[in-house]
Amino acid sequence: MNEPPLPAKACRYLKILVCIITLAGIYPGMGRIMAQTGSDSLLKQAKHKNHFIRIPKSDSLRLELQKKHQVETSDFYRKVKTTAHKNFFSRQFYPLLFRNPSSAVWDASGYLADTILHRREKDKIIRSIRIYKSGVFGSSVFDTTVRSDIWLDKALNNLHFNTRDAIIKSYLQFRENEPLNPVILADNERILRQSALFEDARFIVNSTRNNDSVDIILVIRDVFPIGFDLKVRDASSSSVRLYNRNILGLGQQLEQSFEINTDQSPAIYLSQGACRIRNIRRSFTDVYVAWQRRPGIRSQGIQILKPFISPETRLGGGINIRGTRIMAIPGSQESATTLDFTEFDFWGGYSSIINRFQSPAFERSVLAITARYYNLNMNGSPSVVMHSLNPSVSVNRYITALSLIRSGYYRTNMVYGFGRTEDIPTGHLARLTFGYETGLLQSRYYSGIKIMTGKLLRKRGFVYSWIEGGGYWSAQGIADGVAGIGGDYISPLYKSGSFRIRSFGSLYYKTGINRNMDSKLLLKNSENTSTFDRFRLSGDQRITARIESVVFSPYYLMGFRFAAYAFAEAGMVAPQTNFILAGKMVPAVGIGLRIKNENLAFSTFQIGLTWYGRKDEAGRQMLFEFSDIPQINLMRFNIEAPEITGF
Repeated sequence: MNEPPLPAKACRYLKILVCIITLAGIYPGMGRIMAQTGSDSLLKQAKHKNHFIRIPKSDSLRLELQKKHQVETSDFYRKVKTTAHKNFFSRQFYPLLFRNPSSAVWDASGYLADTILHRREKDKIIRSIRIYKSGVFGSSVFDTTVRSDIWLDKALNNLHFNTRDAIIKSYLQFRENEPLNPVILADNERILRQSALFEDARFIVNSTRNNDSVDIILVIRDVFPIGFDLKVRDASSSSVRLYNRNILGLGQQLEQSFEINTDQSPAIYLSQGACRIRNIRRSFTDVYVAWQRRPGIRSQGIQILKPFISPETRLGGGINIRGTRIMAIPGSQESATTLDFTEFDFWGGYSSIINRFQSPAFERSVLAITARYYNLNMNGSPSVVMHSLNPSVSVNRYITALSLIRSGYYRTNMVYGFGRTEDIPTGHLARLTFGYETGLLQSRYYSGIKIMTGKLLRKRGFVYSWIEGGGYWSAQGIADGVAGIGGDYISPLYKSGSFRIRSFGSLYYKTGINRNMDSKLLLKNSENTSTFDRFRLSGDQRITARIESVVFSPYYLMGFRFAAYAFAEAGMVAPQTNFILAGKMVPAVGIGLRIKNENLAFSTFQIGLTWYGRKDEAGRQMLFEFSDIPQINLMRFNIEAPEITGF
């Protein structure tokens, strides 16, 4: 055979690669994750630990048109894959750029069609519970026939320690020989997805021949647990956090952080570390031990937490004990420049369901009462602190709260994640808080209120709003009070060819009420944004507003997906006597790229460029930053420890 010369062969490989990239950009059905409808594969058998797991075909007829579209899309992928697999090099490039379309069952608006499944099997006895573990890479909980034939995926799957069966079963809220409750099943899926151990989970329920019992199959997919977070502050300063969320498949976590600063000696040092023991004795109780060693601060502590993981949870609470030493002069041990204190924080609560609604999100109303004791014990205070207008002294707080919550969840994707199933909360919350505080200088009563609502507007996205206020009572009225109002908006997922676009908006306002003159709102200390962390502007009232659009691309590189973003934001602080919009404003606009691999435990990495309308404390108006984005907490309507409204 006459083999073509090497340049011609290389040219042919290059043409194949160019065709793949071009087709991915112009073909309208190429998005990996779509708000589209699919169904289970045909009846198939999957072998797992000498058991054959039967996975049935969906019987829904209303999805036929969407199924036809998905078949056409899958056919296209198959043809491209067949062409690409004709030689070695194109076989390696194909999986770097393409992934199979999602098989999740979405309705026309982009939200999962039925959050409470398996209603027909309600009260049937659970005969057996089996676990099918999908590979971390190249698999799907919606189609167990999907397997990756890429050597890198296979190698990483072989390196991964699958979560042990006993650990997975400890997260289940039902057992064999119990009647099936579809609501508990739906809650349990969400709990598994929100766990740091698992990327996705799905329950399959098969009725037996006698139709009086069921076999439950849990199809679950781990997250590759080893990861790191990297934050580059400037050319000489950065930090790295290394962690393993699931050591040897036992569900426990270790983490260690390093600080790198070439302007200091030593240039690299261990800054903090932690260990987490999860879900002790199936109680969903976690133990977290942490320490910190930074210039100017030392701390160590332990936290025990049993959260209210679902509306069905009756009891919850936590313990947090921490000791801290702050040195005004780093390295100094003199009492005049050292502040030592310990914190003891205990809370607990009880909730009861008072109503169940037959809504699409199957909302439930709960009434909850919680109580908390907080003690801040100062072990001597340096004179510079004691002579300030807001001295640091020992404090005891006794707080209780009464909450009325109605909540539910919708399943969708590409909100804060990059394709994985996300449970977005909706509902209403009303909370009354009462407390009593004792200290060296004074004792006083506290009261506060918070009202929050969140709703899905089917073709217009999610809308959230809240209002809160609180303060201490004195003979002159409310003192050291806080009032705030705000809102968030999440748009629907729009399609543009193979790309998906979602927009976000937020507006927050907070003001003080008869605050101590030494207590100010800082622009950089906003709990809702980190954009202005380099500014030291302060006032008695603060407002921030932000709009952002994110474009999710259909392209992958080694399993990492890319999303471009652009935002405009403004923050403003002002004295109490001035109108807020007449205060000191800092505008900001930025663009960047976010990178995420849902199969890995890594946070979302962000490369961004931000321009500010005024100079920060270092005299800069332009900021280039490479950092991680912390996991967003979407549990807006949950039961938590009662607290004083923050300023």
